[in-house]
Amino acid sequence: MAFFILFMFLLMLMFGGIAVDVMRFETRRVALQQTMDRAALAAASLKQTLTPANVFNDYFAKAGLGTSLKMVNYTTPTVTVSSTGNNSFRMVRAESSVRSYNYFMHLLRVDYLEGPATSQAEQGVSQIEIILVLDISGSMNDNNKIGGLRTAATDFVNTVKANDTLNQVSIGIVPYNAQVNLGQQLRSQFNASFLPTVAGVPNSSFPGVNCLEITPAAYSTTGLSQTTAIPMAAHADTLSTSTSTSYVPWSNSGALPVDDRLNRICNPRTNGAGVVLLPTKNKTPVLAAISALTAGGYTSIMLGMRWGAALIDEDARPIYTAIGDGTVAGRPAQNSDALTRKIIVLMTDGEHVNTPRVTDAYKSGLSPIYRSTNDGNYSIQFTTGKPACAGTNTFWVPHRYTAPTGNPPTTSPAANPCGGAWQATAWNNGSGVTQQDWSQLWSVVRVAWVARQLYARSGVSSNDYNAAMGRFVQGQFTNWQAMDAILSTNCTAARTAGVEIYGIAFTAGTIGQAAINDCASSPKSNYYYDAANNAALLTAFRQIAANISELRLTQ
Repeated sequence: MAFFILFMFLLMLMFGGIAVDVMRFETRRVALQQTMDRAALAAASLKQTLTPANVFNDYFAKAGLGTSLKMVNYTTPTVTVSSTGNNSFRMVRAESSVRSYNYFMHLLRVDYLEGPATSQAEQGVSQIEIILVLDISGSMNDNNKIGGLRTAATDFVNTVKANDTLNQVSIGIVPYNAQVNLGQQLRSQFNASFLPTVAGVPNSSFPGVNCLEITPAAYSTTGLSQTTAIPMAAHADTLSTSTSTSYVPWSNSGALPVDDRLNRICNPRTNGAGVVLLPTKNKTPVLAAISALTAGGYTSIMLGMRWGAALIDEDARPIYTAIGDGTVAGRPAQNSDALTRKIIVLMTDGEHVNTPRVTDAYKSGLSPIYRSTNDGNYSIQFTTGKPACAGTNTFWVPHRYTAPTGNPPTTSPAANPCGGAWQATAWNNGSGVTQQDWSQLWSVVRVAWVARQLYARSGVSSNDYNAAMGRFVQGQFTNWQAMDAILSTNCTAARTAGVEIYGIAFTAGTIGQAAINDCASSPKSNYYYDAANNAALLTAFRQIAANISELRLTQ
């Protein structure tokens, strides 16, 4: 029993001694880390007049590290500093270590425990590039959410620029709904294809229509090529229907495009409202652009984010040089620049909608459709698939069709098999005709009217209404799930490039919340906001503005 008791005593002494030595070491390590964190914050403050090394030495002395303690050593901290020449940004990093000599573990030939401590803090509002990617879809009209956005974004800009005493913060705006209207100047910096054409002149008579359809493959990067061809979005009413199987004149309200941002993709914007604003250090145009925001249309979060990433990426510098104001010369900075913060604030109130668009083949170029220069009526030429009753005639003239009347019909179908609507030449009403570019056509009549009146009613094979609409209009993406996945891909690319992404889900449902949360940087508690109303949106923008210039530990 004596040997057993002695053995147990030694075991208790050994394990208890290990605990004592570890606790002694951990107490000293925590004291070192806390002292270094406090010293780093003090040294990184832009108001600090002492050198960072003196600050650390003073904090170590005041903390009394090592005073009256035996068997413990603290190394002198190694301090490195990064800052701007005008002292508008400062980052301080320090490294040290603690060695605690053991009372008991040396019996196990472990003479001491040693561990490093690292602390890093920064402060500054210098060299900050901000892009506000703002949802202006139709649902933003509900409960005056668009008004709440204008108020919150205005407050954000005023707060950030008030703290920017050295005028080093640039702010740009990317408003989005189903599309992003770049404005004429910015659109001209890219290689746009399928330009709308009138009388053979590309991009004529369509002021304010400057939207591009970025292909899914281009979402895996942040920079966007200025030379690779990017299709323009057709300015067309793809959503209004045309259900009448009888003739509806082109001038009838049931044929005309519904000229708003819900039905027309890329509605013209010639007064600056809702057009992308290239970043500037001058807050006046930024505030003006915010106050002019209006809501309408469906939602494509991924497209807004894609343009935000493209315009904050280093590859956009030639664009800033060409059309930016003088305040942003040399920007955007290199993505790897340690002294520049790149920030995107991505806000939505909904979720992705796969909005129908005109397919590339029907965006521009000559159509088989002709228009009379006198009465404006249309005719269309078919060379194949004609009904037998058309004979050698190749032009279908929908307004001339006369259906048999009466019951039984007084006009025999055999006597007038095609209703008198087929003829050898285009309808001209004696004053000439103009062959229509597809873009000309969509500017005057809705897509559904063309599918119904010029195709379905003609009796030409494989040209019923659904077949024609299927050729003219398609969703650019498969569904909202695919759009969420593409958004996630682009957000990952932006974060990898060093962009900080603040995400705001403004009264959004669970699908929209998940998409924005996934996009935001980490930790989510600092970068993701779920704003349930206008007041919460204002709070979110204020918190982001405060975070941008706060003194903080970063390691």
